[in-house]
Amino acid sequence: MRLSGRVAVVTGGSRGIGKAIAIALAKEGADIAIIARTMEGLALAAKLIRKLGVGCLAVAGDVGKSADVERLFDRVIAEFGRIDILVNNAGVYYYKPLLNTTEKDWDETVGTNLKGVYLCTKEALPYIIKDRGGVIVNISSGGGKRGFANFSAYCASKFGVNGFTQSLAEELGHKSVRVYAVCPGVVDTQTIRDMWPDMDPSEILKPEHVAEKVLELCMPDCRVKSGAAVDIHKFY
Repeated sequence: MRLSGRVAVVTGGSRGIGKAIAIALAKEGADIAIIARTMEGLALAAKLIRKLGVGCLAVAGDVGKSADVERLFDRVIAEFGRIDILVNNAGVYYYKPLLNTTEKDWDETVGTNLKGVYLCTKEALPYIIKDRGGVIVNISSGGGKRGFANFSAYCASKFGVNGFTQSLAEELGHKSVRVYAVCPGVVDTQTIRDMWPDMDPSEILKPEHVAEKVLELCMPDCRVKSGAAVDIHKFY
């Protein structure tokens, strides 16, 4: 197991992409901490992860709130004593024209998708730097490279994630910490199925496709340049 002895934190880890990432890392021997807003989904995901023979901590909280984030990471350190991998996956979006996008919609989207990345990274970073060779993976989107109609808040947040990733990679290059953004196309999650019920799921990515790429980037022998915003399409 190539990640045995390492500890990975995955935000938004109770379902969809985050759950698939947590399971993929666990299969390679990493102990896992999963974070999401509600405990019900976290408990189910944690049960699956523990069956793989690794430790799993499930903590409920909002990554957009600094007090929650501080508490969450205190729990992780108390449980495992270290952090080697951080996957900033938690995210929300609204499909609305700009004129129908409320200030609340905007604040929730940017607060979770961008501020949440900042808050979680800031809390985890001292531990990742200390243990050297750590990895931060920010789950961005194709919407972080190209704007799409009716997704103004979401695209703005993901463009921000990509810029944050590049800046942090430059800042941390001498610290032996690698930082990546992963930019998938449309992924077959429950949210997407609810939004576009007529979409053919065979034509879009599965959460496991994203998890495979994240796992590749987290491996000690990965040679992808830090700061890269890595695209994932249906056939990659």
